[in-house]
Amino acid sequence: MGERTFPRGSYRSSPQGQRRDRTESAADLSETKLFQSAFSQTPPKAGEPRLRLMDDDGWDTFRSIHRGAMAFAEGCCAGIRNSNSHEDGLPELPEHEALEQPAAFSVLARWVDTASVETA
Repeated sequence: MGERTFPRGSYRSSPQGQRRDRTESAADLSETKLFQSAFSQTPPKAGEPRLRLMDDDGWDTFRSIHRGAMAFAEGCCAGIRNSNSHEDGLPELPEHEALEQPAAFSVLARWVDTASVETA
């Protein structure tokens, strides 16, 4: 059998390495501002491209998908990554929860990877 996913009893460290800034400009933004800008429904501006998960057909679905992606991304970063990275002394996670957290980031990463980039 292969190696364990986590060293015995060290489950909280898993989400710390999940977020990776992909652009130089992203390094200057908090996760919240980065994802608000990336999934914004407004047209892109110079230096502020937009990620599009679907074409804007004027229907509520476009707005709903992008609003949901923005909220999900913020939730992953604020609720999972930040708490695991910035808070000392939190109780250790059960293994099943530690496995669920990277799965949430995997969904977000897939959305980002499959999105088209719209520039000004």
